[in-house]
Amino acid sequence: MSLAIIVVVVATGIIYKLTDVKQEKSESINLVNGSKPDVPVTVIQAHYSRIPYEIRYHGTFEPNYEISIIAEAQGKVEELFIEEGEFVPQGKIIARLENDILSYQLELADATYQKARQELNRYQNLSPGEAVSVQQLEEVKLSLINAKSAYQTLKKQHGNTFIKSPVSGTVSKKYIEPGTFLTSGAPVADIIDTHKMKFTAWFTANDLVKIHAGQKVKVVSDLFPDKQFDGVIKVIGIKPDESKRYRVQAEIVNNSEQLLISGIDGTLTLSISQNEQKIIIPNSCLIGGAVKPSVYVVENDTAKLRQVLTSDLVNEQTIVLHGLKEGEQIVLNGQINIDENTKVRIVNNDKQ
Repeated sequence: MSLAIIVVVVATGIIYKLTDVKQEKSESINLVNGSKPDVPVTVIQAHYSRIPYEIRYHGTFEPNYEISIIAEAQGKVEELFIEEGEFVPQGKIIARLENDILSYQLELADATYQKARQELNRYQNLSPGEAVSVQQLEEVKLSLINAKSAYQTLKKQHGNTFIKSPVSGTVSKKYIEPGTFLTSGAPVADIIDTHKMKFTAWFTANDLVKIHAGQKVKVVSDLFPDKQFDGVIKVIGIKPDESKRYRVQAEIVNNSEQLLISGIDGTLTLSISQNEQKIIIPNSCLIGGAVKPSVYVVENDTAKLRQVLTSDLVNEQTIVLHGLKEGEQIVLNGQINIDENTKVRIVNNDKQ
C-alpha cells in the first residue's frame, strides 16, 4: 500500500514538472514572437479599372499593289529602259517599240489636220458675204472632223509605242529585251509598290466585331523582331474562309532603314479598352500558382492570406473576379518573408 502511494506521488510530481516546463517554453516562444520586428512590405490598393483587351494575330506582309504592264501596240522593242529591282516613278518610259512608219503617218495626219482647220477658217470668213454655199461649208467642217479623227488615232497609236509605267514602284520582273517582238496584250513587266505594305491576318468572328476600319495597330515582322511598325486597318472582310475566319488587312508605311519585303511573316497587335470594369492587380501579388491563387491582404497591420478567383492575364496583370474588395491593401512585395497573421509594416507611401 505504501509503495502504491509512493508511485502516485512520484508520477504526480513528474506531471507537474512537465507542465511547468511546457508553460515556460510557451512563454519563451511568445516572448520571442513578441520581440520580432514587423516585416516591411509594399502594397497596392485594389481598385476597379477598365479591362484592357489585346488582340494578337499572325499574318503575312504583301505589297500595296502588284500590277502587270501589258503592251497596247505591237512591234519590235527598240529600246528598254528598266532593270529588275529598279524603282520607276509613275509615267516613266520603260520601253520603246519600233515606230518609224507611225511617225511619218502621224506627221502627215498632223499636216492634213492643220490644213483642214485653216480651210474651215477661210470658208467661215467668206460665209457672211455668201461667197460659199452652206453645203460647201458643211463639207469643209466634215473634212476637218475626219482629219482630226485620223490625227488623234495615229497619235494614240504612236504614243502606245512608248510603254510607260502607270504607277510608281519597283520592277519585280521584266518579260522583254531589246529586239523582242511584242503583240498587243503581251506582258512587258511586273511592278510592285513597297512604299506601303499590306499586312493580312485572319480574325475570328468574336474579335472581328471589336474592330473597325481606321483603327491603329502595331505590327512586328519576323525579319525585324525589335522594330515595331505603325499601321491602320483598311479592310475588314465580311465573308469567312473555310475555317470560319475573316480577312483583316492593315496598311503599313515601310521603313527605308529596315525595309519590309513581300512574303515575310509578322504579328499584329491591337489594344482595345472595354467598358466592363474589374479589379486588376499585378501578377507579382499572386502566390500559390494558377491552381490555388491567393494574395496577402493587410488588415490592422497584419497579413491575412486570401484566396481569389482570377481570369486571364493581361499585360502581366491579373483580373480578379472574386475575393477582393475595392480599397483593400494587397501585398505587392515582401510575401516571401511573411505568413498568415504576420505583423507587417507598409513602407511605400504610394498605396495605389
